[in-house]
Amino acid sequence: MKLSIITINLNNAEGLQRTIESVVSQTFTDYEYIIIDGGSTDGSVDIIKQYAEKFTYWVSEPDKGIYNAMNKGIAIAKGEYCNFMNSGDWFYDNNVLTDVFCRNIDVGIIIGNTLFVNDKKTTLYKSGFLNKCHKITFSWLYNHTICHQATFIKREILCKFPYDESKRIVSDYKFFIETLILNDVDYAHVDNIICYFEGG
Repeated sequence: MKLSIITINLNNAEGLQRTIESVVSQTFTDYEYIIIDGGSTDGSVDIIKQYAEKFTYWVSEPDKGIYNAMNKGIAIAKGEYCNFMNSGDWFYDNNVLTDVFCRNIDVGIIIGNTLFVNDKKTTLYKSGFLNKCHKITFSWLYNHTICHQATFIKREILCKFPYDESKRIVSDYKFFIETLILNDVDYAHVDNIICYFEGG
């Protein structure tokens, strides 16, 4: 299996439905879909049950935060790559995954572009570092970010460098420093918009 898509959710039923619909509408089919819900009480579980046949695995139970939930998803995943499309975020169009994986790229981390949606304004974040410096450096990461929603990370790397659950909001940033800078994991940039990322 090429890809495991993991969605983390807590009390965001409306966003969760939008995310699920963007995943199950993909033309690419070589994926499994995993939902890790943190024990929502807002109707999210009803949404999950509505689409239950589309999921390889889902659970709704209390967790210790977003990175604990992401690590739980990794432990379940079977795909070569993992993507975290968390509730409220959604794929740019129905052909995103087909467009990425038809290229047969074989690197540790595939990085695409993101559309940030915040207060009705949409801004393109283009991870066009390969056009500028040809290498991600610590100084580049200090001034920029890589959105996990727009990345496809080999599961073996995520297992080797699990998300630090002691960090409340910056563990993905720490992950990219550990992998791309300190351990020289190989990567590629695809100049495609992968997703919409909902601010807030």
